[in-house]
Amino acid sequence: MNFQNMEYFLMAAETGNMTRAAERLHISQQALSDCVSRLEAELGCRLFERRQGLELTYSGRQYRAAVERMLDLHKQTIVMLNDINDNIRGELRIGISYTRGQAILPMVLPEFMRRFPLVELSVQEGDTQMLESLLERGEIDVMIGFAPFRISRAESIPFMRDRLHLVIPKSLLREHWKTAEQIEARLSAFRTGHDIALFRDFPFVMLKEGDRIRTITDQVFKTAHIKPLIKFETNNTQTAMALAAEGLGIAVCPELYLGSNYLASGTAGSYIRRLVEVCPLFDDSLSDTIAIGYNKDRYCSKIAENFIRLCLERMNRTERAAIQNTD
Repeated sequence: MNFQNMEYFLMAAETGNMTRAAERLHISQQALSDCVSRLEAELGCRLFERRQGLELTYSGRQYRAAVERMLDLHKQTIVMLNDINDNIRGELRIGISYTRGQAILPMVLPEFMRRFPLVELSVQEGDTQMLESLLERGEIDVMIGFAPFRISRAESIPFMRDRLHLVIPKSLLREHWKTAEQIEARLSAFRTGHDIALFRDFPFVMLKEGDRIRTITDQVFKTAHIKPLIKFETNNTQTAMALAAEGLGIAVCPELYLGSNYLASGTAGSYIRRLVEVCPLFDDSLSDTIAIGYNKDRYCSKIAENFIRLCLERMNRTERAAIQNTD
């Protein structure tokens, strides 16, 4: 079984062009063409229709799916054997949202890299829907996100608690509610009852669909039977926060963002915070769990296990320090 030939075939299938595939593989076009021809002779069928480009035949599509499974299993096997041999080299592919990446990774990655300097790290940032898809396909090893994960193959471990907050521009409060007394009374009413309908006439700056925060916020609006005026959508919480500060609309931000030392724009005393009011979206009894998880149908490497363990240790230390600081 020649795994290199399989990889050559996949590159040709991916690009649909023999010349581009050969360039990416750093081999000659003739060498790649000969490789594909040998595969077709060995399998007794045509894998490509050679027209203006390369188009997979029915047999080629079936072979591609099988090759992807075989190469993935081969890769998992190599990782397992490295673990058996106590090999401290390897790779770790982490999936995390933009906001949580900025707040959490600085707390764990430097220490992890000091402990395991030979591990090759890569981070994939994106919304929850995209990251869950990558975890399901085995394109990332671990994911940090809101629990529960929405794929059946995910095994998740509670990591930390987080709450969502409304970030309300003071300029919009003055525009809609006029006097300081009215503003204070209605903010107090929201902090007590958490009725989003109080802001039904306000514009909003929202994260794009697919983000877990957006999904939660949409459900809040649906429960309150209101359709928000969405002025702008973004993938980035920091962008939403900045636009909220300048009066474009109300944003929804996680507490993790608002309290992180690594995100100065969100912390108390920053320029942005002087321009907004921050109110919890839910009461104290309701908060979301952030979990770290992996695909339970795939081999979980010792490197991934060590990263998960370090995340849990680091968060426990952070929580203990926070408790001690309040004593």
